[in-house]
Amino acid sequence: MNMDDVQRLCRDRQVAARGIVRGADFTIGHDGTASSGHSRLQDVFHWELHIAGNRYPCSPSDMERLVTGKMTLEDFVKAMTPREGRSAE
Repeated sequence: MNMDDVQRLCRDRQVAARGIVRGADFTIGHDGTASSGHSRLQDVFHWELHIAGNRYPCSPSDMERLVTGKMTLEDFVKAMTPREGRSAE
């Protein structure tokens, strides 16, 4: 997985992403453009995806699954959405 792959996912699926690295962060917009030239995805220890007005935490391994197609965006959202009758405790 490289920056082009993540930008393609964002552009094709209309998702914005925020990559968090030590001491900084960068964003990739719905159109696939990045806010900075940070290209070492190995340094990203956490992602935040903005999908349909909601923010979802995303691990680097889940991002890899999304980019490679091993997990669909719909399955990711379903897994991250709290279920009814389930407490946050």
